[in-house]
Amino acid sequence: MNNAGVLKAANPLAAGAIDALQFELDVNVFGLIRMARAFAPALAANGGGAFVQLNSVASLKSFADFATYSASKAAAYSITQGLRDTLKKQGTQVVSVHPGPIATDMANDAGLGAIAEPASLVADGIVAALAAGEFHAFPDSMARKFWAAYQGFAKSVVEADLGEA
Repeated sequence: MNNAGVLKAANPLAAGAIDALQFELDVNVFGLIRMARAFAPALAANGGGAFVQLNSVASLKSFADFATYSASKAAAYSITQGLRDTLKKQGTQVVSVHPGPIATDMANDAGLGAIAEPASLVADGIVAALAAGEFHAFPDSMARKFWAAYQGFAKSVVEADLGEA
């Protein structure tokens, strides 16, 4: 499970937006690639297993004050989709988890503590997705609202076998 993630609140015009985005890309995207490259061979050698990536509802919708974070999570979601197709060949299930604000230090530091939900919802959502063989997990109440709107597109485009472009 790759749960590494950072957030630096920055809108696109903020003085520190470029630095924030570079920092977030390094951890949220390049870190994901590094983790996948490090663990894919071990997963293959052990029969496939699963690779779980913690993305975010922010991978689907940008929030102005968190625009750089949203951009990094959108990129991570794209990489996760590529990992799904790549790791399928070795029998590794990939799960893309898209929670809303979860009760963590990151949510508190971002000023989202009042609306954050228990981390146990994420764990339960991951277990359910793994058991059902699902690619997407939207584990909390905000996430389920996103899934209700996004599900049709996800099933007919993201999860569909449309062949190589």
